[in-house]
Amino acid sequence: MTTLLLVAVVAVLAALPLVAPAYVLTFLLIMFMYVAMTQSWNMLSGYTGYFSLGHGIFFGFGAYGFTLSLLKRKLSPFVALAVGGLVAMAGAAVLGFVLMRVRIRIGYFAVLTLGLNEVVKTVIANTDALGAASGFTLPPVPGPAVPYLLMLGTAASAVAAMLVVDRSRYGLGLRAILDDEDVAQSMGVRTAHYKRIVFVLSALFPGVAGGVIAWNWSFIDPYQAFDLLLSFNTPIMAVFGGVGTVWGPVVGAVVMSVLVETLWVNLRNFQAVVFGVLVVVIVMVAPRGVAPLLARVVRRPQGVRA
Repeated sequence: MTTLLLVAVVAVLAALPLVAPAYVLTFLLIMFMYVAMTQSWNMLSGYTGYFSLGHGIFFGFGAYGFTLSLLKRKLSPFVALAVGGLVAMAGAAVLGFVLMRVRIRIGYFAVLTLGLNEVVKTVIANTDALGAASGFTLPPVPGPAVPYLLMLGTAASAVAAMLVVDRSRYGLGLRAILDDEDVAQSMGVRTAHYKRIVFVLSALFPGVAGGVIAWNWSFIDPYQAFDLLLSFNTPIMAVFGGVGTVWGPVVGAVVMSVLVETLWVNLRNFQAVVFGVLVVVIVMVAPRGVAPLLARVVRRPQGVRA
């Protein structure tokens, strides 16, 4: 039933370029990007407890993997997107080999991932072969429908992958790490192996999303590709929706994207203040995220008052 619903929603959204204006497609493209980002972050942090503040580093790896494949290797943009995803996974494999070999306290892991993002950004900004601080200009994308559909496919694939992980034995192993890593290891769970795998898997969708955004912008530099705002917004949206679930991060990405856009259009001068207050209030009302709260409302029998 869940799979059929996901397919139906994707089919409807895929038809929107036939009727929707460019503004709507641009807004939805960014929203789909955050769906892919929050789901991949949730796969790592929501299911293991290792809170990352540098997940945007995979977005940047993908953006540069795509750009260099397109400009230097003259690959097709669609092949270059796949390369961007693989580059992000390769970067995660290298980082994960170091970070996931030993147990790191959650606070230290957050700081380490945040610092790695800044280190990579600085290295690229000072490397001429990678465009240095000036970055690269890319060929224009052939119309707004192309990046829209590509990002929709990326977001839908991230949700589908999360559904598979959530229902698998591997997902149970990740939850065991979240509950108590020492106990999980004593029970035979190869915790370091599980963490390395999920670290690499969680890099794929941000990597592809980074390539799509780079193509859509027709320009990329290290400050855009490794923008800390993306690494901060992603966990905020995921936590807002509810981590450790499949649909929580989707709800968080959708609701917060709509909220940010609405405030920007109607209360531009007070957007940050109003947004911050609303987030604090909602988190106080629903500390486990808005998705579990919505689920309880839907399941409440008729005739029962709140």
